[in-house]
Amino acid sequence: MRKPFLKLCLGSLCFSMLFNLISNNGIKLERFGTYTYRLFTLTFALGIIVAALQARLFLKLSWIKWQKKYPELELFKEGRVHIRELPTWEKVLAVLSATAILLLVYLCFIYFIASVRHDYDKDILFKSYLKHYMPFITISCIGYISYVFKKGDLWWFTPQNAIAVFSKQLPEKVVTLEKIVEKEVPVVHPSILDEKIVIGSLYDILYNHAGFETNLAKKKSIRIFDVPFYFSSNGQKEVILMDGTRRQADRFMEELEAIGLDKWYFRISSRCRVNMMLIRYPVLPNVAQLEFRKEVFDSLRAKMTELEIQNLLVLTEWTRKSKKLIKFLDNVNNLEHKGWDDLILLN
Repeated sequence: MRKPFLKLCLGSLCFSMLFNLISNNGIKLERFGTYTYRLFTLTFALGIIVAALQARLFLKLSWIKWQKKYPELELFKEGRVHIRELPTWEKVLAVLSATAILLLVYLCFIYFIASVRHDYDKDILFKSYLKHYMPFITISCIGYISYVFKKGDLWWFTPQNAIAVFSKQLPEKVVTLEKIVEKEVPVVHPSILDEKIVIGSLYDILYNHAGFETNLAKKKSIRIFDVPFYFSSNGQKEVILMDGTRRQADRFMEELEAIGLDKWYFRISSRCRVNMMLIRYPVLPNVAQLEFRKEVFDSLRAKMTELEIQNLLVLTEWTRKSKKLIKFLDNVNNLEHKGWDDLILLN
Protein backbone atom coordinates (compact mmCIF):
# COMPACT_ATOMS: atom_id res chain seq x y z
CA MET A 1 0.00 0.00 0.00
CA ARG A 2 2.76 2.45 0.96
CA LYS A 3 4.63 2.52 -2.35
CA PRO A 4 1.54 2.79 -4.60
CA PHE A 5 0.13 5.56 -2.41
CA LEU A 6 3.42 7.49 -2.47
CA LYS A 7 3.54 7.22 -6.26
CA LEU A 8 -0.06 8.42 -6.41
CA CYS A 9 0.70 11.49 -4.27
CA LEU A 10 3.78 12.47 -6.27
CA GLY A 11 2.10 11.82 -9.62
CA SER A 12 -1.00 13.77 -8.61
CA LEU A 13 1.06 16.77 -7.53
CA CYS A 14 3.11 16.82 -10.75
CA PHE A 15 0.03 16.45 -12.93
CA SER A 16 -1.80 19.16 -10.99
CA MET A 17 1.14 21.57 -11.33
CA LEU A 18 1.14 21.12 -15.10
CA PHE A 19 -2.63 21.16 -15.47
CA ASN A 20 -3.04 24.46 -13.61
CA LEU A 21 -0.53 26.20 -15.89
CA ILE A 22 -2.88 25.59 -18.83
CA SER A 23 -5.34 28.33 -19.69
CA ASN A 24 -7.79 28.96 -22.50
CA ASN A 25 -4.98 30.55 -24.52
CA GLY A 26 -2.21 28.07 -23.82
CA ILE A 27 0.34 27.60 -21.04
CA LYS A 28 0.71 30.55 -18.65
CA LEU A 29 4.08 30.26 -16.89
CA GLU A 30 3.50 33.55 -15.08
CA ARG A 31 0.91 31.76 -12.91
CA PHE A 32 3.67 29.73 -11.28
CA GLY A 33 4.25 30.80 -7.68
CA THR A 34 1.08 32.86 -7.28
CA TYR A 35 -1.30 32.24 -4.38
CA THR A 36 -4.15 31.23 -6.69
CA TYR A 37 -1.91 28.76 -8.52
CA ARG A 38 -0.76 27.15 -5.28
CA LEU A 39 -4.33 26.93 -4.02
CA PHE A 40 -5.67 25.25 -7.15
CA THR A 41 -2.61 23.00 -7.49
CA LEU A 42 -2.92 21.60 -3.99
CA THR A 43 -6.70 21.23 -4.13
CA PHE A 44 -6.60 19.57 -7.55
CA ALA A 45 -3.85 17.18 -6.41
CA LEU A 46 -5.90 16.33 -3.33
CA GLY A 47 -8.91 15.79 -5.57
CA ILE A 48 -6.95 13.30 -7.72
CA ILE A 49 -5.82 11.37 -4.63
CA VAL A 50 -9.35 11.22 -3.22
CA ALA A 51 -10.71 10.17 -6.61
CA ALA A 52 -8.14 7.35 -6.86
CA LEU A 53 -9.10 6.04 -3.42
CA GLN A 54 -12.79 6.35 -4.24
CA ALA A 55 -12.30 4.44 -7.49
CA ARG A 56 -10.98 1.46 -5.51
CA LEU A 57 -13.83 1.78 -3.05
CA PHE A 58 -16.28 1.61 -5.98
CA LEU A 59 -14.45 -1.47 -7.24
CA LYS A 60 -14.80 -3.05 -3.80
CA LEU A 61 -18.53 -2.30 -3.60
CA SER A 62 -19.09 -3.54 -7.16
CA TRP A 63 -17.21 -6.74 -6.34
CA ILE A 64 -19.47 -7.34 -3.31
CA LYS A 65 -22.54 -6.89 -5.52
CA TRP A 66 -21.19 -9.14 -8.26
CA GLN A 67 -20.33 -11.88 -5.75
CA LYS A 68 -24.00 -12.04 -4.81
CA LYS A 69 -25.31 -11.76 -8.36
CA TYR A 70 -22.87 -14.16 -10.05
CA PRO A 71 -21.92 -16.75 -7.38
CA GLU A 72 -20.74 -19.18 -10.06
CA LEU A 73 -17.96 -16.84 -11.24
CA GLU A 74 -14.51 -16.71 -9.66
CA LEU A 75 -14.20 -12.95 -9.22
CA PHE A 76 -11.31 -12.86 -6.76
CA LYS A 77 -8.04 -14.73 -7.12
CA GLU A 78 -4.33 -14.10 -6.70
CA GLY A 79 -5.13 -11.07 -4.56
CA ARG A 80 -7.05 -9.20 -7.30
CA VAL A 81 -10.59 -8.72 -8.54
CA HIS A 82 -11.12 -10.35 -11.95
CA ILE A 83 -13.99 -8.98 -14.06
CA ARG A 84 -13.21 -10.53 -17.44
CA GLU A 85 -16.00 -13.11 -17.22
CA LEU A 86 -18.66 -10.55 -16.26
CA PRO A 87 -21.20 -9.38 -18.86
CA THR A 88 -19.97 -6.31 -20.75
CA TRP A 89 -22.98 -4.22 -19.76
CA GLU A 90 -22.22 -4.87 -16.06
CA LYS A 91 -18.67 -3.57 -16.44
CA VAL A 92 -19.74 -0.53 -18.49
CA LEU A 93 -22.52 0.34 -16.05
CA ALA A 94 -20.16 0.07 -13.08
CA VAL A 95 -17.54 2.32 -14.71
CA LEU A 96 -20.09 4.95 -15.77
CA SER A 97 -21.81 4.94 -12.36
CA ALA A 98 -18.49 5.38 -10.56
CA THR A 99 -17.52 8.17 -12.97
CA ALA A 100 -20.81 10.00 -12.49
CA ILE A 101 -20.48 9.96 -8.70
CA LEU A 102 -16.84 11.09 -8.82
CA LEU A 103 -17.63 13.95 -11.18
CA LEU A 104 -20.56 15.07 -9.03
CA VAL A 105 -18.35 15.24 -5.94
CA TYR A 106 -15.61 16.97 -7.93
CA LEU A 107 -17.98 19.62 -9.33
CA CYS A 108 -19.30 20.40 -5.85
CA PHE A 109 -15.72 20.89 -4.74
CA ILE A 110 -14.91 23.18 -7.71
CA TYR A 111 -18.08 25.23 -7.10
CA PHE A 112 -17.01 25.74 -3.49
CA ILE A 113 -13.56 26.96 -4.60
CA ALA A 114 -15.18 29.33 -7.10
CA SER A 115 -17.45 30.67 -4.36
CA VAL A 116 -14.58 31.73 -2.10
CA ARG A 117 -12.92 33.79 -4.83
CA HIS A 118 -14.02 37.42 -4.71
CA ASP A 119 -12.26 38.65 -7.83
CA TYR A 120 -14.63 36.77 -10.21
CA ASP A 121 -18.33 36.10 -10.41
CA LYS A 122 -18.67 32.53 -9.16
CA ASP A 123 -21.29 31.53 -11.76
CA ILE A 124 -19.24 32.86 -14.68
CA LEU A 125 -16.09 31.21 -13.34
CA PHE A 126 -17.89 27.89 -12.78
CA LYS A 127 -19.43 27.88 -16.29
CA SER A 128 -16.06 28.70 -17.83
CA TYR A 129 -14.50 25.79 -15.97
CA LEU A 130 -17.23 23.43 -17.22
CA LYS A 131 -16.72 24.56 -20.80
CA HIS A 132 -12.93 24.41 -21.01
CA TYR A 133 -11.89 21.71 -18.53
CA MET A 134 -14.73 19.27 -17.86
CA PRO A 135 -14.49 17.35 -21.17
CA PHE A 136 -10.85 16.55 -20.42
CA ILE A 137 -11.60 15.76 -16.77
CA THR A 138 -14.48 13.46 -17.75
CA ILE A 139 -12.43 11.50 -20.30
CA SER A 140 -9.54 11.17 -17.85
CA CYS A 141 -11.88 9.99 -15.11
CA ILE A 142 -13.50 7.33 -17.32
CA GLY A 143 -10.08 6.14 -18.46
CA TYR A 144 -8.66 5.89 -14.94
CA ILE A 145 -11.68 4.09 -13.46
CA SER A 146 -11.66 1.64 -16.37
CA TYR A 147 -7.98 0.98 -15.66
CA VAL A 148 -8.65 0.41 -11.94
CA PHE A 149 -11.51 -2.01 -12.67
CA LYS A 150 -9.49 -3.90 -15.28
CA LYS A 151 -6.40 -4.22 -13.09
CA GLY A 152 -8.47 -5.21 -10.07
CA ASP A 153 -5.98 -4.00 -7.47
CA LEU A 154 -7.71 -3.04 -4.21
CA TRP A 155 -4.62 -1.56 -2.45
CA TRP A 156 -5.43 -1.12 1.24
CA PHE A 157 -8.50 -3.38 0.91
CA THR A 158 -6.50 -6.57 1.37
CA PRO A 159 -8.21 -9.96 1.04
CA GLN A 160 -8.10 -10.33 4.82
CA ASN A 161 -9.69 -6.91 5.33
CA ALA A 162 -12.32 -7.81 2.76
CA ILE A 163 -13.46 -10.72 4.90
CA ALA A 164 -13.40 -8.69 8.12
CA VAL A 165 -15.31 -5.71 6.72
CA PHE A 166 -17.77 -7.34 4.32
CA SER A 167 -18.07 -10.93 5.56
CA LYS A 168 -21.78 -10.56 6.33
CA GLN A 169 -22.45 -9.35 2.80
CA LEU A 170 -20.65 -12.22 1.08
CA PRO A 171 -22.78 -15.16 -0.01
CA GLU A 172 -21.85 -18.76 0.51
CA LYS A 173 -20.51 -19.32 -2.96
CA VAL A 174 -21.47 -22.48 -4.83
CA VAL A 175 -18.18 -24.01 -5.82
CA THR A 176 -18.06 -25.63 -9.22
CA LEU A 177 -14.60 -27.07 -9.59
CA GLU A 178 -13.30 -28.24 -12.89
CA LYS A 179 -13.03 -31.96 -13.30
CA ILE A 180 -9.38 -32.77 -12.90
CA VAL A 181 -8.08 -36.04 -14.21
CA GLU A 182 -5.92 -37.41 -11.43
CA LYS A 183 -3.42 -40.14 -12.11
CA GLU A 184 -4.26 -43.44 -10.46
CA VAL A 185 -1.98 -44.16 -7.55
CA PRO A 186 -2.13 -47.70 -6.14
CA VAL A 187 -2.77 -48.14 -2.44
CA VAL A 188 0.60 -49.10 -1.04
CA HIS A 189 1.45 -51.37 1.85
CA PRO A 190 2.13 -49.47 5.11
CA SER A 191 5.66 -50.82 5.31
CA ILE A 192 6.87 -48.65 2.42
CA LEU A 193 5.21 -45.44 3.62
CA ASP A 194 8.35 -44.56 5.57
CA GLU A 195 10.53 -44.65 2.46
CA LYS A 196 11.22 -41.74 0.12
CA ILE A 197 8.27 -40.75 -2.07
CA VAL A 198 8.60 -38.10 -4.79
CA ILE A 199 6.60 -34.97 -4.10
CA GLY A 200 4.27 -35.45 -7.06
CA SER A 201 2.96 -38.73 -5.63
CA LEU A 202 3.24 -38.09 -1.90
CA TYR A 203 -0.26 -36.73 -1.35
CA ASP A 204 -1.91 -39.45 -3.44
CA ILE A 205 -0.18 -42.27 -1.60
CA LEU A 206 -0.81 -40.84 1.87
CA TYR A 207 -4.43 -39.97 1.12
CA ASN A 208 -5.18 -43.37 -0.39
CA HIS A 209 -3.59 -45.09 2.58
CA ALA A 210 -5.51 -43.12 5.21
CA GLY A 211 -7.73 -40.20 4.24
CA PHE A 212 -8.61 -37.31 6.47
CA GLU A 213 -9.78 -37.75 10.04
CA THR A 214 -13.34 -36.86 11.05
CA ASN A 215 -14.70 -35.18 14.20
CA LEU A 216 -11.54 -33.15 14.73
CA ALA A 217 -13.07 -30.44 16.89
CA LYS A 218 -12.55 -32.23 20.24
CA LYS A 219 -9.33 -34.12 19.53
CA LYS A 220 -6.29 -33.17 21.63
CA SER A 221 -3.80 -34.80 19.27
CA ILE A 222 -3.87 -34.36 15.49
CA ARG A 223 -1.94 -35.76 12.53
CA ILE A 224 0.09 -33.30 10.49
CA PHE A 225 -1.88 -34.55 7.49
CA ASP A 226 -5.05 -33.09 8.99
CA VAL A 227 -3.66 -29.57 9.66
CA PRO A 228 -3.59 -27.34 6.54
CA PHE A 229 -2.70 -24.06 8.31
CA TYR A 230 -0.59 -22.97 11.28
CA PHE A 231 -0.67 -19.42 12.70
CA SER A 232 1.73 -17.68 15.07
CA SER A 233 1.46 -14.02 16.05
CA ASN A 234 2.12 -12.09 19.28
CA GLY A 235 2.41 -15.26 21.32
CA GLN A 236 -0.85 -16.69 19.94
CA LYS A 237 -0.46 -20.07 18.23
CA GLU A 238 -3.37 -21.60 16.34
CA VAL A 239 -4.12 -24.14 13.64
CA ILE A 240 -6.94 -24.65 11.17
CA LEU A 241 -7.92 -28.30 10.99
CA MET A 242 -9.09 -30.17 7.92
CA ASP A 243 -12.77 -29.53 8.68
CA GLY A 244 -12.17 -25.76 8.93
CA THR A 245 -12.14 -25.70 12.74
CA ARG A 246 -9.75 -23.20 14.31
CA ARG A 247 -7.95 -24.43 17.45
CA GLN A 248 -5.32 -23.13 19.84
CA ALA A 249 -2.05 -25.05 19.37
CA ASP A 250 0.70 -23.96 21.78
CA ARG A 251 2.78 -27.16 21.47
CA PHE A 252 2.01 -28.22 17.90
CA MET A 253 5.03 -26.71 16.15
CA GLU A 254 7.39 -27.72 18.96
CA GLU A 255 6.25 -31.33 18.58
CA LEU A 256 6.82 -31.17 14.82
CA GLU A 257 10.30 -29.68 15.27
CA ALA A 258 11.22 -32.61 17.52
CA ILE A 259 10.54 -35.12 14.72
CA GLY A 260 11.68 -32.89 11.85
CA LEU A 261 8.31 -32.35 10.18
CA ASP A 262 8.08 -28.61 10.84
CA LYS A 263 9.78 -27.87 7.50
CA TRP A 264 6.64 -28.98 5.66
CA TYR A 265 4.90 -25.82 6.91
CA PHE A 266 5.89 -23.13 4.43
CA ARG A 267 5.64 -19.53 5.73
CA ILE A 268 3.27 -17.89 3.26
CA SER A 269 3.02 -14.64 5.26
CA SER A 270 4.34 -13.12 8.47
CA ARG A 271 1.89 -15.10 10.60
CA CYS A 272 0.57 -17.97 8.47
CA ARG A 273 2.18 -21.22 7.33
CA VAL A 274 0.72 -23.75 4.89
CA ASN A 275 1.12 -27.52 4.99
CA MET A 276 2.88 -28.23 1.68
CA MET A 277 1.96 -31.92 1.83
CA LEU A 278 -1.54 -30.86 0.80
CA ILE A 279 -0.65 -28.56 -2.11
CA ARG A 280 -1.14 -29.44 -5.77
CA TYR A 281 2.17 -29.99 -7.56
CA PRO A 282 4.01 -28.96 -9.64
CA VAL A 283 4.24 -25.44 -8.21
CA LEU A 284 5.71 -22.71 -10.40
CA PRO A 285 8.47 -20.67 -8.67
CA ASN A 286 6.78 -17.35 -9.57
CA VAL A 287 3.23 -18.37 -8.61
CA ALA A 288 1.20 -15.75 -6.71
CA GLN A 289 -1.15 -18.20 -5.01
CA LEU A 290 -0.88 -21.83 -3.94
CA GLU A 291 -3.62 -24.39 -4.63
CA PHE A 292 -4.90 -27.16 -2.38
CA ARG A 293 -5.82 -30.60 -3.65
CA LYS A 294 -9.54 -31.00 -4.30
CA GLU A 295 -10.23 -33.17 -1.26
CA VAL A 296 -8.52 -30.65 1.03
CA PHE A 297 -10.48 -27.76 -0.41
CA ASP A 298 -13.80 -29.63 -0.15
CA SER A 299 -13.10 -30.60 3.46
CA LEU A 300 -12.24 -27.04 4.52
CA ARG A 301 -15.46 -25.79 2.95
CA ALA A 302 -17.37 -27.38 5.83
CA LYS A 303 -16.69 -24.29 7.96
CA MET A 304 -14.87 -21.86 5.66
CA THR A 305 -15.86 -19.94 2.54
CA GLU A 306 -13.99 -20.29 -0.73
CA LEU A 307 -12.80 -16.69 -0.38
CA GLU A 308 -11.34 -17.32 3.09
CA ILE A 309 -9.43 -20.36 1.88
CA GLN A 310 -8.05 -18.67 -1.23
CA ASN A 311 -6.98 -15.58 0.70
CA LEU A 312 -4.87 -17.69 3.05
CA LEU A 313 -3.09 -19.22 0.04
CA VAL A 314 -1.99 -15.89 -1.48
CA LEU A 315 1.77 -15.37 -1.27
CA THR A 316 2.77 -12.01 0.16
CA GLU A 317 4.99 -9.66 -1.81
CA TRP A 318 7.78 -10.22 0.74
CA THR A 319 7.61 -14.00 0.25
CA ARG A 320 7.85 -13.69 -3.52
CA LYS A 321 10.71 -11.16 -3.47
CA SER A 322 12.73 -13.15 -0.94
CA LYS A 323 12.43 -16.27 -3.15
CA LYS A 324 11.48 -18.40 -0.16
CA LEU A 325 9.24 -20.57 -2.34
CA ILE A 326 12.07 -21.29 -4.79
CA LYS A 327 14.32 -22.42 -1.93
CA PHE A 328 11.58 -24.66 -0.57
CA LEU A 329 10.86 -26.25 -3.95
CA ASP A 330 14.56 -26.90 -4.54
CA ASN A 331 14.70 -28.89 -1.32
CA VAL A 332 11.20 -30.39 -1.14
CA ASN A 333 12.16 -33.85 -2.42
CA ASN A 334 14.74 -34.10 0.36
CA LEU A 335 12.12 -33.64 3.10
CA GLU A 336 11.10 -36.76 4.99
CA HIS A 337 7.46 -37.52 5.62
CA LYS A 338 8.01 -40.20 8.26
CA GLY A 339 5.64 -39.46 11.13
CA TRP A 340 2.93 -37.95 8.92
CA ASP A 341 0.30 -40.08 10.69
CA ASP A 342 1.68 -39.70 14.22
CA LEU A 343 -0.61 -37.92 16.66
CA ILE A 344 0.81 -34.50 17.54
CA LEU A 345 -0.28 -32.73 20.75
CA LEU A 346 -1.90 -29.33 20.21
CA ASN A 347 -1.47 -28.13 23.80
